[in-house]
Amino acid sequence: MQLSKRTQYGLRAMICLADAYERGYLQTRELAAREKLPNKFLESILSALTRGKFLVSKIGATGGYRLSRPPKEIYLGDLVARLEGKKLMEDQAAADGAERPGEVAVRVVQTELSEAVRKVLNAVTLAQLAEKVAQHSRSGQMYYI
Repeated sequence: MQLSKRTQYGLRAMICLADAYERGYLQTRELAAREKLPNKFLESILSALTRGKFLVSKIGATGGYRLSRPPKEIYLGDLVARLEGKKLMEDQAAADGAERPGEVAVRVVQTELSEAVRKVLNAVTLAQLAEKVAQHSRSGQMYYI
């Protein structure tokens, strides 16, 4: 499975916002610079996440975006559903009875893959993902004396 650029960029922005949750708002240009994302596309993504109640926005010099609730209360399944659209998280259509055995096999595999993806995404919070990112970042850093 490959996530769309929209979802990839949205998750990247959400990790930055999770990291900054206690500090306050981040401006779009700061998020775009941190993650090297296209500013206009990121604005569209952040707007969709705000409409989905994942973010709150504030206008002004000290404004920007921040998470609407703690990262431990935001599940990746909800985020991905918002960014990818509900189709990714929905079940496949029911069999019509006229399917060939090969078509049944494909549908069964697709259904099981969809269930596995949903199970993983619905079990992981943004806080858990941010912790994994932090662990990965710490283990890859070089220290010089």
